[in-house]
Amino acid sequence: MTGFLSDLVQYQGLFQMITVLGIGGTFQIGFQISTITYMSQHVKAFINETWLERYGYPIHQDNLLFLWSITVSIFGIGGLLGSSGSRYLTVKYGKKKCLLCNNLLMIVAASIMGCSKIARSFEMILIGRFMCGISAGLCAPLHHQYVGEISPRKLRGFANSTSSCFWSLGKAVGQISGQRELLGSQYLWPMLMASCGLPALVQLMTLPFFPESPPYLLMHKGDQEGCKKAIRQLWGEGHHQAEIDDIMKEKATMKNTKILSVLELMKEPAFRWQLYVIVILTATVQLCGINAIYFYTFEVLQAAGFDEKMISYMTLSVGLSELVAAVVCSSIIERLGRKVLLRGGYWIMGSLLAGITVTLSLQDWYFWMPYCSLCLIILFAVVFGVGPAGATVSVRVEIFKLSCRPPAFVISAVLNWLGVFVIGTTFPFIVERLKHFCFLIFMGVLFTSGMFIHLFLPETKGKSIVEITEEFNKLNFKKKCIPSTPNHVTEDYTFCTRLVQFRGLFQMILVLGIGGSFPYGFHISVINYPSVHIRKFINETWIERHGSPLHPETIMLLWSFIVSVYGIGGFLGSLCCGYLTTKYRKKKCQMLTNLIMLVAALFMAFSKTARSFEMILLGRFLYGIGTGFSLNIHPQYVGEISPKKLRGFTNSTVAVFLTLGKLTGQVIGLREILGSEALWPWLLASSGLSALVQLVTLPFFPDSPSYLLIQKGNEEACRKAIRKLWGEGDHQAEIDDIMKEKAAMTSTKTLRVLEVIKERSLRWQLYILMTVMTTLQLCGINAIYFYSFEVFHTAKFEEYLIPYVSLGVGLCECLSSILCSTLIDRFGRKVLLWGGYTLMCSVLALLTMTLSLQHQFFWMHYFSVILIFLFVIFYGIGPSGATISIMVEIFSQSFRPSAFLIVGCINWMGLFVLGMIFPLIVDNLGPFCFLIFLAILALSAVFIYLYLPETKGKSIMEIKAEFNKLNFGKKETSVTENKFPKEQVFCTKL
Repeated sequence: MTGFLSDLVQYQGLFQMITVLGIGGTFQIGFQISTITYMSQHVKAFINETWLERYGYPIHQDNLLFLWSITVSIFGIGGLLGSSGSRYLTVKYGKKKCLLCNNLLMIVAASIMGCSKIARSFEMILIGRFMCGISAGLCAPLHHQYVGEISPRKLRGFANSTSSCFWSLGKAVGQISGQRELLGSQYLWPMLMASCGLPALVQLMTLPFFPESPPYLLMHKGDQEGCKKAIRQLWGEGHHQAEIDDIMKEKATMKNTKILSVLELMKEPAFRWQLYVIVILTATVQLCGINAIYFYTFEVLQAAGFDEKMISYMTLSVGLSELVAAVVCSSIIERLGRKVLLRGGYWIMGSLLAGITVTLSLQDWYFWMPYCSLCLIILFAVVFGVGPAGATVSVRVEIFKLSCRPPAFVISAVLNWLGVFVIGTTFPFIVERLKHFCFLIFMGVLFTSGMFIHLFLPETKGKSIVEITEEFNKLNFKKKCIPSTPNHVTEDYTFCTRLVQFRGLFQMILVLGIGGSFPYGFHISVINYPSVHIRKFINETWIERHGSPLHPETIMLLWSFIVSVYGIGGFLGSLCCGYLTTKYRKKKCQMLTNLIMLVAALFMAFSKTARSFEMILLGRFLYGIGTGFSLNIHPQYVGEISPKKLRGFTNSTVAVFLTLGKLTGQVIGLREILGSEALWPWLLASSGLSALVQLVTLPFFPDSPSYLLIQKGNEEACRKAIRKLWGEGDHQAEIDDIMKEKAAMTSTKTLRVLEVIKERSLRWQLYILMTVMTTLQLCGINAIYFYSFEVFHTAKFEEYLIPYVSLGVGLCECLSSILCSTLIDRFGRKVLLWGGYTLMCSVLALLTMTLSLQHQFFWMHYFSVILIFLFVIFYGIGPSGATISIMVEIFSQSFRPSAFLIVGCINWMGLFVLGMIFPLIVDNLGPFCFLIFLAILALSAVFIYLYLPETKGKSIMEIKAEFNKLNFGKKETSVTENKFPKEQVFCTKL
């Protein structure tokens, strides 16, 4: 408690100055934006009355609306002029003097507007609004720069984010003051207009007692003593030499640098990417949809049936939510960083806009939709306040040196005020034409900006200006620093070298894939094509045997059993796989699987000749057992034979072969190839070909190196296998990693399933495993394939073309899986998982909307087709490949068989259960079934983002150490020891 009070006293000067700057800074803009809405009716009535008094007749409605529009938009024109002049004035007179003069301008403007009604002059309102705009345009960049320069590095994010707090506070105060019970009445509206002079007066009276910013005093005035005095006044007595050294370093880099003009800054290559970032951030704040959200709040509340008098109070909840969120942002920005808040905020806001578009489209269909819309609107305001609202200001201040900051803020402010003017002018027309579909424009902007920030913005948290500049220099001068030609030569050389060196590995990946996940994908897709022929064959066989046809319901029952017995076989195969692979090794088990598949293929091929549909049942069952084996063995085997640097690529090939199997099934299932009535038995038997290829080729490849060393203890065989797979070279580091894993497992036997479930050190691995596997089953990909035929029908595609268009969907999934295998070792598994889930979630929200509205707009069908293709692409690039990689990497050798047994059980049970209940879900919910999958994807994305450690480039032991922090966090670290320093640090900062 004593430490808390002493630190509160130490930084009291800084907190007081932040409050003073905020009251006369961004508070004014938020206040002006919100109050003008509440006085619109009164001002229009006043203009009409004044006109009538002067000319003896009322003003025309079009002219009245035009004058009101000028009154609103002239604030933006004034803001544009004020921000344009801010650079020149701050350089010449300093920020403090400019703010003081700015307060006088605001007080004059408030006086003019306050006296407008008494003087019976609406022109005074126009002049006052114009002057308010100039003042607001000047104070916003000054506030942002000033507050960023007076704060120490450790509190810089908090201090910068207070700008958005005061902005939101201004909005909330404006909404409260504008209520008819306070200043929003017919008689008091001039006082509401004039009330902006009060915060200006407060700042004018208090700001002279505070100093100029320390960097300005030291770098521009050369007054080191004045700088130290300002630091002591703001930060209290203490050791601040490190901060002074940072300012001195910045000064040294700027010794021969003058403050740049706007044109000079735009031409300077050293600030190219900083300008790109500031333009993107400013444009996104304008085009994120927050203004549209406030606009639609009234409409949503009216649709929900709320009383007209209550609506104005309920809209306060949106403003207050944004204010609270901005305060939360200021407290978490130093913990999470600017980049996470921006990127995460943009993507969550984009997803919420998709949801709002859906609920607004359907608000006349269901009574509860308007309430859902209101919840989403409040959530949007909260996410905006927590993320972009505060982090944008912080980044804008931190990425520019002092010499570039004034012109940079001029550019930002000019863009901002131009945006206010243009959006204010065009937004009513956009809403009139597109209605709530206008949110799709904002959603596109948010997702694009989120991706840009993720790829190009360096994290600025805890870094000095010099360090941040160095980060941007890697972007600004990368072409100059690294010649382009040698770079490409090196990359091509490396690729070709790897292709030659690891040819044994690539050959084995191909062989494992052909008999591994390929048959699983093949059997999922191929069974749809001969369905009519098989049902006809069952009926004909029954007539031959019993002399009477089968009842259609019995035929359907037998057909359903033929389809679902594959899942039962897969489940049994998965159950046996863990025991058999531990006892007989993966290679032998995989070869046995091939024999089972060949026997199944023979049953299928001769079923028609033998006139026995029971052979089809038996063949499907055997196929299921074989696929259950191979789908467990393939990911483990391929993960164990790959070096660390290629592990992500090799693991993702499991998904590539699975989608290739689906695509192959779709191609050869066409009626022109093997999908005809005469050739369908050969279509079902063709899976035996891949099993035969693997049976012949697999004996020429070794067991996995980790199996040979850890379980067999044969180091020589391990080295021989490595040389055969990875070529000649120095692979000692990889062998050392296997030895470490072996040492850690010296006293550990291969655990059974129940032992794995009970094992505390595997708790979070199992949580992750179950989450990613369940999400893969319930992500909606099956529903997408189900609906694709219906969407293509509705889109007026010819009947004979639909199988080929569906083939395009499968081809997209195959190509995106291949793309995933090239991206996974660059972006990592975690990003592909949560990013893929988020994008798929957004597409499902849009698809729900387009399917719901496909009979109202003719173009909706084509939009649905595009979204289906997009969903499949995002699925293939993200979860499809990354899920397999994660499942292999988070378990060590002794736990992997049992873990994959659990995976197999979840997978096959999910396939069976989903196959049984999915038709019922579709029948009852229609396109709204996607909302279930959407919720699952959103929850899984959050879970993966929060709890899954990145596994890229890490050994099994390193990954295990990461999970131990989750599994034993409380045991390994004393609660007292862990929490006390955090509290101490928090109190010290406060």
